[in-house]
Amino acid sequence: EQVCTYMCPWPRIQSALIDQDSLLVTYDRSRGEPRGPHRRGESWEGRGHCVNCNQCVAACPMGIDIRDGLQLECIQCALCIDACNEVMAKVDLPRGLISYTTIANQKRRAQGEPDRLRILRPRVLLYTAMLILVSGIMLYAFVTRPVSGLNVLPDRNPLYVTLSDGGIRNGYTLKVINKLREERAFRLAVVGLPDPVTITGLGIRTTSGTPVIDVPPDALRAVRIFVAVPRTALADKSTRFDFVLTDLASGGSTRHTTQFNGPEP
Repeated sequence: EQVCTYMCPWPRIQSALIDQDSLLVTYDRSRGEPRGPHRRGESWEGRGHCVNCNQCVAACPMGIDIRDGLQLECIQCALCIDACNEVMAKVDLPRGLISYTTIANQKRRAQGEPDRLRILRPRVLLYTAMLILVSGIMLYAFVTRPVSGLNVLPDRNPLYVTLSDGGIRNGYTLKVINKLREERAFRLAVVGLPDPVTITGLGIRTTSGTPVIDVPPDALRAVRIFVAVPRTALADKSTRFDFVLTDLASGGSTRHTTQFNGPEP
Protein backbone atom coordinates (compact mmCIF):
# COMPACT_ATOMS: atom_id res chain seq x y z
CA GLU A 1 0.00 0.00 0.00
CA GLN A 2 2.81 2.40 0.84
CA VAL A 3 4.54 1.70 -2.47
CA CYS A 4 1.31 2.34 -4.39
CA THR A 5 0.66 5.55 -2.47
CA TYR A 6 4.10 7.16 -2.47
CA MET A 7 6.14 5.55 -5.29
CA CYS A 8 3.69 4.61 -8.05
CA PRO A 9 3.26 7.46 -10.57
CA TRP A 10 -0.27 6.41 -11.56
CA PRO A 11 -2.14 8.38 -8.84
CA ARG A 12 -0.41 11.59 -9.98
CA ILE A 13 -1.10 10.82 -13.64
CA GLN A 14 -4.72 10.00 -12.85
CA SER A 15 -5.27 13.22 -10.93
CA ALA A 16 -3.85 15.21 -13.86
CA LEU A 17 -5.99 13.48 -16.49
CA ILE A 18 -9.46 13.53 -14.92
CA ASP A 19 -12.00 16.34 -15.12
CA GLN A 20 -15.56 17.00 -13.94
CA ASP A 21 -16.98 14.59 -16.55
CA SER A 22 -14.60 11.65 -16.02
CA LEU A 23 -16.12 8.37 -14.89
CA LEU A 24 -14.83 7.61 -11.39
CA VAL A 25 -15.66 5.29 -8.53
CA THR A 26 -17.78 7.55 -6.32
CA TYR A 27 -20.05 7.36 -3.31
CA ASP A 28 -23.50 8.92 -3.73
CA ARG A 29 -23.50 11.15 -0.66
CA SER A 30 -26.94 12.61 -1.40
CA ARG A 31 -28.43 9.12 -1.20
CA GLY A 32 -26.24 7.56 1.48
CA GLU A 33 -26.23 10.25 4.19
CA PRO A 34 -26.91 10.30 7.04
CA ARG A 35 -25.48 6.82 7.46
CA GLY A 36 -26.01 4.39 10.32
CA PRO A 37 -26.80 0.77 11.23
CA HIS A 38 -30.11 -0.62 10.09
CA ARG A 39 -32.23 -3.42 11.51
CA ARG A 40 -34.61 -5.46 9.42
CA GLY A 41 -38.10 -3.99 9.49
CA GLU A 42 -36.99 -0.48 10.43
CA SER A 43 -38.08 2.46 8.29
CA TRP A 44 -35.66 4.31 6.03
CA GLU A 45 -37.47 7.57 6.68
CA GLY A 46 -35.08 10.39 7.54
CA ARG A 47 -31.90 8.44 6.98
CA GLY A 48 -29.54 7.50 4.17
CA HIS A 49 -29.08 4.13 2.54
CA CYS A 50 -25.52 3.60 3.84
CA VAL A 51 -25.74 1.12 6.74
CA ASN A 52 -22.16 1.88 7.82
CA CYS A 53 -21.10 -1.76 7.43
CA ASN A 54 -17.58 -0.78 6.25
CA GLN A 55 -17.59 -3.55 3.64
CA CYS A 56 -16.36 -1.03 1.07
CA VAL A 57 -13.33 -0.29 3.27
CA ALA A 58 -12.65 -3.99 3.89
CA ALA A 59 -12.76 -4.75 0.15
CA CYS A 60 -10.47 -1.88 -0.85
CA PRO A 61 -6.89 -3.09 -1.54
CA MET A 62 -5.61 0.38 -0.60
CA GLY A 63 -7.54 0.47 2.68
CA ILE A 64 -9.28 3.78 1.96
CA ASP A 65 -12.86 4.82 2.61
CA ILE A 66 -14.47 5.85 -0.68
CA ARG A 67 -17.17 7.63 1.31
CA ASP A 68 -14.61 10.30 2.15
CA GLY A 69 -14.53 11.33 -1.52
CA LEU A 70 -12.03 10.93 -4.35
CA GLN A 71 -8.57 10.19 -2.97
CA LEU A 72 -5.08 9.92 -4.39
CA GLU A 73 -4.71 6.29 -3.31
CA CYS A 74 -7.82 5.09 -5.20
CA ILE A 75 -6.86 2.85 -8.15
CA GLN A 76 -10.44 2.65 -9.56
CA CYS A 77 -10.60 -1.13 -9.12
CA ALA A 78 -14.35 -1.03 -8.25
CA LEU A 79 -14.11 -3.74 -5.56
CA CYS A 80 -15.96 -1.39 -3.21
CA ILE A 81 -18.80 -1.20 -5.76
CA ASP A 82 -19.23 -4.99 -5.73
CA ALA A 83 -19.10 -5.12 -1.93
CA CYS A 84 -21.67 -2.33 -1.55
CA ASN A 85 -24.01 -3.83 -4.15
CA GLU A 86 -24.08 -7.11 -2.23
CA VAL A 87 -25.06 -5.25 0.95
CA MET A 88 -27.74 -3.25 -0.89
CA ALA A 89 -29.22 -6.50 -2.22
CA LYS A 90 -29.42 -7.91 1.32
CA VAL A 91 -31.33 -4.88 2.64
CA ASP A 92 -33.61 -4.70 -0.42
CA LEU A 93 -32.32 -1.34 -1.66
CA PRO A 94 -31.35 -0.31 -5.20
CA ARG A 95 -27.76 -0.92 -6.17
CA GLY A 96 -25.43 1.90 -7.12
CA LEU A 97 -24.82 3.63 -3.79
CA ILE A 98 -21.18 3.35 -4.85
CA SER A 99 -20.86 3.38 -8.63
CA TYR A 100 -19.00 4.69 -11.63
CA THR A 101 -20.21 8.23 -12.19
CA THR A 102 -18.86 11.74 -12.65
CA ILE A 103 -18.30 14.65 -10.31
CA ALA A 104 -20.68 16.72 -12.44
CA ASN A 105 -23.42 14.10 -12.07
CA GLN A 106 -22.94 14.06 -8.31
CA LYS A 107 -23.65 17.77 -8.26
CA ARG A 108 -26.70 17.26 -10.48
CA ARG A 109 -28.07 14.58 -8.16
CA ALA A 110 -27.64 16.88 -5.17
CA GLN A 111 -29.74 19.47 -7.02
CA GLY A 112 -32.32 16.93 -8.14
CA GLU A 113 -31.31 17.05 -11.79
CA PRO A 114 -30.98 13.97 -14.06
CA ASP A 115 -27.58 12.47 -14.85
CA ARG A 116 -25.89 13.45 -18.09
CA LEU A 117 -22.79 11.86 -19.59
CA ARG A 118 -20.54 13.90 -21.88
CA ILE A 119 -18.39 11.57 -23.97
CA LEU A 120 -17.04 13.96 -26.61
CA ARG A 121 -15.26 16.84 -24.95
CA PRO A 122 -11.95 18.65 -25.63
CA ARG A 123 -9.96 16.65 -23.10
CA VAL A 124 -11.08 13.31 -24.56
CA LEU A 125 -10.30 14.44 -28.11
CA LEU A 126 -6.86 15.65 -27.01
CA TYR A 127 -6.06 12.36 -25.27
CA THR A 128 -7.27 10.41 -28.31
CA ALA A 129 -5.04 12.44 -30.61
CA MET A 130 -2.07 11.95 -28.29
CA LEU A 131 -2.71 8.21 -28.09
CA ILE A 132 -2.92 7.92 -31.88
CA LEU A 133 0.28 9.94 -32.26
CA VAL A 134 2.23 7.86 -29.74
CA SER A 135 0.88 4.61 -31.21
CA GLY A 136 1.89 5.77 -34.68
CA ILE A 137 5.41 6.61 -33.51
CA MET A 138 5.75 3.21 -31.81
CA LEU A 139 4.44 1.42 -34.90
CA TYR A 140 6.84 3.34 -37.15
CA ALA A 141 9.77 2.54 -34.84
CA PHE A 142 8.80 -1.14 -34.86
CA VAL A 143 8.37 -1.37 -38.64
CA THR A 144 11.58 0.52 -39.45
CA ARG A 145 13.77 -1.00 -36.74
CA PRO A 146 16.99 -2.58 -38.04
CA VAL A 147 16.82 -6.36 -38.27
CA SER A 148 20.57 -6.78 -37.80
CA GLY A 149 23.30 -5.18 -35.77
CA LEU A 150 27.08 -5.08 -35.63
CA ASN A 151 29.43 -4.22 -32.81
CA VAL A 152 33.22 -4.27 -33.17
CA LEU A 153 35.73 -4.61 -30.33
CA PRO A 154 39.36 -4.06 -31.44
CA ASP A 155 42.12 -5.95 -29.65
CA ARG A 156 43.88 -3.72 -27.13
CA ASN A 157 46.84 -5.93 -26.26
CA PRO A 158 48.65 -6.07 -28.59
CA LEU A 159 47.33 -3.26 -30.78
CA TYR A 160 48.88 -4.88 -33.86
CA VAL A 161 51.06 -7.80 -34.88
CA THR A 162 53.90 -7.66 -37.44
CA LEU A 163 53.71 -10.69 -39.74
CA SER A 164 56.66 -12.59 -41.19
CA ASP A 165 56.16 -10.92 -44.58
CA GLY A 166 56.25 -7.46 -42.99
CA GLY A 167 52.50 -6.91 -43.09
CA ILE A 168 50.52 -5.50 -40.16
CA ARG A 169 47.63 -7.45 -38.69
CA ASN A 170 44.91 -6.29 -36.28
CA GLY A 171 42.49 -8.50 -34.40
CA TYR A 172 38.81 -7.74 -33.79
CA THR A 173 35.86 -9.35 -32.07
CA LEU A 174 32.72 -8.88 -34.13
CA LYS A 175 29.34 -9.30 -32.46
CA VAL A 176 26.69 -9.84 -35.12
CA ILE A 177 23.02 -9.61 -34.12
CA ASN A 178 20.24 -11.33 -36.06
CA LYS A 179 16.82 -10.02 -34.98
CA LEU A 180 14.80 -12.24 -37.31
CA ARG A 181 13.44 -15.70 -36.52
CA GLU A 182 15.40 -17.32 -39.34
CA GLU A 183 19.05 -18.13 -39.90
CA ARG A 184 20.88 -15.53 -41.95
CA ALA A 185 24.21 -15.34 -43.76
CA PHE A 186 26.21 -12.10 -43.91
CA ARG A 187 29.04 -11.26 -46.29
CA LEU A 188 31.86 -9.40 -44.50
CA ALA A 189 33.81 -6.65 -46.24
CA VAL A 190 36.22 -3.90 -45.26
CA VAL A 191 35.90 -0.35 -46.64
CA GLY A 192 38.49 2.37 -46.12
CA LEU A 193 41.75 0.41 -45.90
CA PRO A 194 44.38 0.45 -48.67
CA ASP A 195 44.55 -2.65 -50.85
CA PRO A 196 45.47 -5.42 -50.70
CA VAL A 197 43.48 -6.32 -47.57
CA THR A 198 43.43 -9.85 -46.19
CA ILE A 199 40.52 -10.93 -43.98
CA THR A 200 40.64 -14.16 -42.02
CA GLY A 201 38.48 -15.41 -39.20
CA LEU A 202 37.79 -18.19 -36.75
CA GLY A 203 34.60 -20.20 -37.18
CA ILE A 204 33.47 -18.54 -40.41
CA ARG A 205 33.25 -19.87 -43.95
CA THR A 206 34.51 -18.43 -47.20
CA THR A 207 32.50 -18.16 -50.42
CA SER A 208 34.41 -17.20 -53.59
CA GLY A 209 37.17 -15.76 -51.42
CA THR A 210 34.74 -13.64 -49.38
CA PRO A 211 34.23 -14.36 -45.67
CA VAL A 212 30.63 -15.21 -44.73
CA ILE A 213 29.22 -15.22 -41.18
CA ASP A 214 26.22 -17.45 -40.42
CA VAL A 215 24.06 -16.27 -37.53
CA PRO A 216 21.29 -18.40 -35.93
CA PRO A 217 17.74 -17.00 -35.71
CA ASP A 218 17.10 -14.34 -33.07
CA ALA A 219 20.63 -14.61 -31.73
CA LEU A 220 23.96 -12.85 -31.29
CA ARG A 221 27.14 -14.44 -32.58
CA ALA A 222 30.66 -13.34 -31.66
CA VAL A 223 33.45 -14.12 -34.14
CA ARG A 224 37.18 -13.41 -34.20
CA ILE A 225 38.36 -11.55 -37.29
CA PHE A 226 41.91 -10.69 -38.36
CA VAL A 227 42.65 -7.94 -40.90
CA ALA A 228 46.09 -7.68 -42.48
CA VAL A 229 47.49 -4.83 -44.61
CA PRO A 230 50.96 -4.36 -46.12
CA ARG A 231 53.02 -2.03 -43.97
CA THR A 232 54.03 0.07 -46.97
CA ALA A 233 50.36 0.81 -47.70
CA LEU A 234 49.76 2.49 -44.34
CA ALA A 235 50.13 6.27 -44.34
CA ASP A 236 49.52 6.72 -40.62
CA LYS A 237 49.74 4.71 -37.42
CA SER A 238 45.95 4.81 -37.10
CA THR A 239 43.54 4.46 -40.03
CA ARG A 240 39.77 4.63 -39.71
CA PHE A 241 37.74 2.15 -41.75
CA ASP A 242 34.37 0.37 -41.81
CA PHE A 243 33.36 -3.23 -41.37
CA VAL A 244 30.37 -3.81 -43.67
CA LEU A 245 27.95 -6.72 -43.25
CA THR A 246 25.66 -7.49 -46.19
CA ASP A 247 22.73 -9.88 -45.89
CA LEU A 248 23.08 -12.39 -48.72
CA ALA A 249 19.29 -12.85 -48.92
CA SER A 250 17.94 -9.29 -48.75
CA GLY A 251 20.99 -7.24 -49.68
CA GLY A 252 20.59 -4.99 -46.64
CA SER A 253 23.82 -3.82 -45.07
CA THR A 254 25.08 -2.80 -41.65
CA ARG A 255 28.37 -1.07 -40.98
CA HIS A 256 30.53 -0.15 -38.01
CA THR A 257 33.44 2.30 -38.00
CA THR A 258 36.63 1.34 -36.17
CA GLN A 259 40.37 1.87 -36.60
CA PHE A 260 43.38 -0.07 -37.84
CA ASN A 261 46.52 0.40 -35.77
CA GLY A 262 50.09 0.11 -36.98
CA PRO A 263 53.61 1.39 -36.32
CA GLU A 264 54.82 4.87 -37.14
CA PRO A 265 55.26 5.13 -40.93
